[in-house]
Amino acid sequence: MIGNAGLRGHAGEEHGTPYSLPSSHRQGLVIVAVLSGLSLVTSTLALLYLTFKLTRWHIRTGRAPKAPSDNVPEAPFIKDAFSIRDPAKLRQKSQVNQFVVLILNLLLADIHQAAAFLINAIWARYNIIDVDSPACFAQGWLVSTGDLASSCIIAAIAFHTYLAVVWNYKPPQWAVYSTMVGLWVFDYALAIIGPAITSNGRDYGGFYVRAAAWCWMNIHYETYRLVFHYLFIFICFALTSVLYILIFFYIRRRPSPAGNNHGGHHKAFLLYPVIYVICTAPLALGRILTMAGVKVPISYFYAAGALIASNGWLDALLWGVTRQRLLFGSEVDSEDTGLDTFAFMRTPKNRKYGNIVWVEGGAGSGSEMVGRVVPSWGMAPRTKQGEMGNPSEEFEFQRQLP
Repeated sequence: MIGNAGLRGHAGEEHGTPYSLPSSHRQGLVIVAVLSGLSLVTSTLALLYLTFKLTRWHIRTGRAPKAPSDNVPEAPFIKDAFSIRDPAKLRQKSQVNQFVVLILNLLLADIHQAAAFLINAIWARYNIIDVDSPACFAQGWLVSTGDLASSCIIAAIAFHTYLAVVWNYKPPQWAVYSTMVGLWVFDYALAIIGPAITSNGRDYGGFYVRAAAWCWMNIHYETYRLVFHYLFIFICFALTSVLYILIFFYIRRRPSPAGNNHGGHHKAFLLYPVIYVICTAPLALGRILTMAGVKVPISYFYAAGALIASNGWLDALLWGVTRQRLLFGSEVDSEDTGLDTFAFMRTPKNRKYGNIVWVEGGAGSGSEMVGRVVPSWGMAPRTKQGEMGNPSEEFEFQRQLP
């Protein structure tokens, strides 16, 4: 039962005698709760939006038109210029974009994490951390599952991006789904093993108790903290950082086509590991120092908690801005996964407006097609040499017959 009696816990990180939270502790809890609330709202809204897009897409693909009759003649120009796909085959082959699947799972992990730190609002409201309450167990369990799931899925996104950008390889759909299911099973299994083996920490007053600033694993189970949690988080740190650094150097050395010099845009790839490490590493480091016997001030944990509680809204902002073409601008079955899906890679540094789109006939077909497309915001089209075309020409094709 939560009341205003004080703070209960165990020795070391967990205090054994009831006392009221100092004002500085309460202020720290409030800050962490506010940031986690922002993360919970933004992550939930983004998740609901993508879920709506997925639902709408499933409804549309379920109502795909039947295949046209084979007796219908096909115009020579259309046959020569474009490949018309059978709608029935299109319905069978259409698949959800793999990055959408990955980001949906990341948002779900961020919701776990944000919900965990939002429970700090209860401790601040009643001026107590009650280790015997269901809220304490829920917070410890959500911290364990949310932190680990977020790290693992971010590492999976880094690996998927590395395959798409460096190797131009798109994994099969089943591999992406299986990986996500496997990561969640792995995450939940590690969260269950500790309480199950220790009978919910029966020997030390609970498995999830007050750990410095909020509820988490009992300090007496430091081996579980390391083996079932931080070992994998640090592996994800290293893997994510290495993969994005490899992508960075690959793009830096990659020769750019004429008129498409990306300039310093490739540096933006370093934002992903930097933001992830800055938000997650301080808390992990603080826990490791505590396990090593170093006395870490409580203010450090509140600052680290504020950073990790910001994971949700920062992920929504970062991925929403840098890959809005996939998340907000196209259908969920878009096949794009490579460089063009990154906003900071699409417009060359030396060009002020938009992108160039060229359409050409197939090799050896004896025909050539040159197209100019006006950007969606109404800017005049560019010709192949880069000069501005006539703004009134929304779309122009030229075709040279053999």
